[in-house]
Amino acid sequence: MNKVSSTICRIPLLLLLVFTLLPLSVFTLLPLSVFTPAKAVQLFFQRDTTLVLNGDSVDLLFPRIHPVGEILVLPGWNFSRKKCCASSSFCSTALSKGYILILPEMGKSVYASRLYPETRKDWIRYPELPWVLDTLFGTLQKKFGLLKPGQNNYIFGISTGGRGVALIMENSLTLFKAGAALSGDYDQTLFPGDNLMKGVYGEFGSFRSRWEGADNPARNAVKITVPLYLGHGENDKIVPCGQSKLFFEALNSTKNPEKFKLHLSEKHGHDYAYWDSETSAVLDFFVRNR
Repeated sequence: MNKVSSTICRIPLLLLLVFTLLPLSVFTLLPLSVFTPAKAVQLFFQRDTTLVLNGDSVDLLFPRIHPVGEILVLPGWNFSRKKCCASSSFCSTALSKGYILILPEMGKSVYASRLYPETRKDWIRYPELPWVLDTLFGTLQKKFGLLKPGQNNYIFGISTGGRGVALIMENSLTLFKAGAALSGDYDQTLFPGDNLMKGVYGEFGSFRSRWEGADNPARNAVKITVPLYLGHGENDKIVPCGQSKLFFEALNSTKNPEKFKLHLSEKHGHDYAYWDSETSAVLDFFVRNR
């Protein structure tokens, strides 16, 4: 064997030695674009990470197999970002299938496009829609290569997080391949006394345009052109299932009715027993729309 051939043969061993000695934290900082099948370093070497963006925490959970896509997971109102993983099988199942999970702490957010003088002062600290679209998406795309256009991006939310799914999809157009929203509220004008909406937008009678405008998912359903799965428990005492029925009808009045699915569960309410029961259906929906 000549010297050139001998040197070439040693290259893979040298690379393996370098990757073995480097700390895993190095790989955490590498962008998603680095991790392609042709590269020696794969994304599943990354460690789970918590980011803090403008004071708000975001967990990044990585699968132990080569990733097939990313799912943005939106919690319910005042639910911890960790609650979905702790109280349902959604996270563990999604990770086992190769999805990277993005879990932002949303606190008491209703995903408003802006805040107002009438907004409760103790709620101003929570992230709203601009934080998601600009700060969260911008950081993930630039620093981690996640949620970039053209990738297998999905979005999933429960309760007020379902409302967030709708509003984010209406404002990000084709960034996501598909979405799923469970037990969400989509037309706040049907409940003018709702304290969550009043706490952000002010009284309905005084500020109708805020309640009826860009932050009303049902009235802006035409903006959603990618597949969306809606689910709701018919025994829901917190958010009536009529909210999902109405939103589904609004979606079906668009040019793409075949892209939307509504599943109502007769026996379930507004809880993790129901949301967990939808795990397989939601992930199957994402696979069909990859």
